[in-house]
Amino acid sequence: MKTRSKIQVDRLVGKPLAWLLNLAARLLGRILRRNHEVSAESVRTIVVAKFLGMGSIVQATPLIRSLRKTFPHARILFLTGIACRPLVERIDHVDVVITVDESSLFRLGRTSLSAVASLAAARVDLYFDLEIYSAYASLIALLSLARNRIGFYRDSTGHKRGNYTHLMYFNTRHPIRHIYLQLGRLVGCEPVQPDRLGPVRLRPADRDEAAAILQRNGLGEGPYLVVNSNASDLLLERRWAPERFAQLIGRIIHNFDLPVVLIGSPSEQAHVTGLIQNVPSSSSLRVHNLAGELTLGGLCALLGRAACLITNDTGPMHFAWALGTPTVCLFGPVDPGHYGWEGQDVEIVYKRLYCSPCVHEVDEPPCQGNNVCMKRISVEEVMQAVECILAGRSTRSQRPIAPEFFSDQDARPLGRVVRGTL
Repeated sequence: MKTRSKIQVDRLVGKPLAWLLNLAARLLGRILRRNHEVSAESVRTIVVAKFLGMGSIVQATPLIRSLRKTFPHARILFLTGIACRPLVERIDHVDVVITVDESSLFRLGRTSLSAVASLAAARVDLYFDLEIYSAYASLIALLSLARNRIGFYRDSTGHKRGNYTHLMYFNTRHPIRHIYLQLGRLVGCEPVQPDRLGPVRLRPADRDEAAAILQRNGLGEGPYLVVNSNASDLLLERRWAPERFAQLIGRIIHNFDLPVVLIGSPSEQAHVTGLIQNVPSSSSLRVHNLAGELTLGGLCALLGRAACLITNDTGPMHFAWALGTPTVCLFGPVDPGHYGWEGQDVEIVYKRLYCSPCVHEVDEPPCQGNNVCMKRISVEEVMQAVECILAGRSTRSQRPIAPEFFSDQDARPLGRVVRGTL
């Protein structure tokens, strides 16, 4: 199913069910009076759930690391969509991966029932739902029968206050990794290395795959740049124009005499091929189209060896940050203060406009596809950012956040809502 179809089904079917079960959960909560104690000794099984968004999963690695530190004896299970499994399997501290298949309604129903059965059998103590708007995610959290179910809310807690025992306000004005960590603070989880992503573990087979495909394209051990001109179907407005990417590639090859590798999923091959057709003929022999040819592990290995990644705001950008790859990031409909990254060897190009950010704020972007925020980014600006990275002049650094930013005067995490039956 396409992302838009999933959202429609979630609203038409999932939300009414979430409201119904929410009322039942509130009543049962008052009757059963379960023990919601949270301590290193009482917590034996933890679930982290994120069904979509590989970039968000990478941004959740500081939370996972902190959970392991706070609850060293607990098993950590990760519940996700089947497409995200190869990534989650490469993240430290995850003991078990449980997946649902969202490719059709039938498969989603069948695999969801299987996942719920596995969760109920695991006797979950802490369930962290990293989705924000999904009623489906709310239903799975409730049906897991976890003792403590921790999730997010924004404008209303109405259909969530029974389905979850703890809720945290999702503030889109702050870095997503810190928002996830605030969820952990609800159960006493102190951050461990909050400003480090990953690592994403690379297997020998991943490195062999990347080396083999580079060799076949005549790249060998030499330096190369990677360009990602794609964005998921959740919001195609995040794409910079392929014609501008083509101009940029021509200038990079002319100025630096470096080969350029283009990446993408199988469904993005046509978009990438169209981009290459606009590359100046004098540079086209130095451009290598690997879209659809790499597994996720092979892609990460390829990014890990790159001199620089130039990318729209999408999954590979987050992979590169976790791998320590120098990166030039193009932002438009998303605020880089929310999903961006501050650190050395990262250059962000962003035009702050009246209607940006719109992602996470409205169902449909106000531009209806006329993404002025991306069109305002010039080839010259991106070229300057690339030059800065390749010359080693990037000086962005992370700004530490004071502890009192996250807690009230009684050391309780700000933004929390706790169910009345606790």
